[in-house]
Amino acid sequence: MAVTTPEVVKANIVLLGQRLLRAAEEIESFKRTIGTDVQLAGVGMGVNVQTGIAEPGLTLNLNRDRITLDLSPSQSVINRDYPLREDLARLAEVAGKAISNISGEEQDLRAFGFNIELVFDQDSDSPAFGYLSRRLFDVDGLGSEGWQFIGGAGKLIFGDGGRRWTVAMEPRFGDETESRVFLSVNLHKASQSPPTVDEIRNSFEELWDEVHDFVQRLDEKGR
Repeated sequence: MAVTTPEVVKANIVLLGQRLLRAAEEIESFKRTIGTDVQLAGVGMGVNVQTGIAEPGLTLNLNRDRITLDLSPSQSVINRDYPLREDLARLAEVAGKAISNISGEEQDLRAFGFNIELVFDQDSDSPAFGYLSRRLFDVDGLGSEGWQFIGGAGKLIFGDGGRRWTVAMEPRFGDETESRVFLSVNLHKASQSPPTVDEIRNSFEELWDEVHDFVQRLDEKGR
């Protein structure tokens, strides 16, 4: 069996509890130092990830870089759509400049994490549900009499010292007829100290390499 070269559709860093660029002067400072046009895409309502309650939010776009900053009191997300590996350094630079505006009295960070989402196709002659289930599950004896196992998707969580890796896999768009696999990996760090630019870049590059290696290990399990 073989898989197509995975296409990364998204990479982002999420800072939980931390609203970046709170004040107008911080936004202006960010604009002056970032080296490209920054567009205020909207001021609206987001959802607090802890409480589910609506809260005010702000979105900034760096259209040339395909980078978006979604900022709210409960979290800040700095996202790059369809990046190549060489784009990770710029994403880290943008995140670092936004984080550099945090002052001591504004420090609310509880944890942060890095995410990569990708899509790949496979040639197992079965939909992604079947492809994943053969690699993730042993379902013998779980179904009632007369049940026919069709397939499944899953989430795996691994510990790595003080870090946590969460891998989620399902058919693309949740379509049970789809052969393509959607896979996301989160690298979570329970730290209240903001990451440096080097830490952000190194974490993204480590995550990039790990997620591609995981795809190969996943495919090999079915051989």
